[in-house]
Amino acid sequence: MTTLTAELQIVEQVHEDLGVHLKQIAAIIGADESTLHRWLSGTTPSGPRKVYRSRLVALQELYTELRDAFRTLQAARRWLHEARPAAFGGRTPLETLLDGKIERVTGLLWYRNNGRLS
Repeated sequence: MTTLTAELQIVEQVHEDLGVHLKQIAAIIGADESTLHRWLSGTTPSGPRKVYRSRLVALQELYTELRDAFRTLQAARRWLHEARPAAFGGRTPLETLLDGKIERVTGLLWYRNNGRLS
C-alpha cells in the first residue's frame, strides 16, 4: 500500500469521513479524476503540482472547519449533503463546492465556529 503524503491524506479523509466521491473531490480541486487516482496510487512520483497543492490546502481548511462545527463526523456529513435554503439558496454545501466556491462554504463554517452566525 502506498504511503500518502499529508496533502493527499485529506482526500481520503474527505472521501471516507464525509462521503464525498473521488470524482467530486477531483472536481472541487480542479483535477481530473484519473489524475487524482494516480496521485493516490503513487504512480505520479512528484504528486500534485503546486496549483493543486493550494487547492488541497483549501480542502484541508474546509475539513477542519467542518470538524470544529459539528460534534460528530456523521453530523458534518449530513450538513454537507443536505439542502440549506438560507445559506445556499436551497442547494447543498457540496453542490456549492462543486461550483468552485470552497471559500464560501469554508467561510460560512468559520463564521459559525467563531460565534458570528447562529
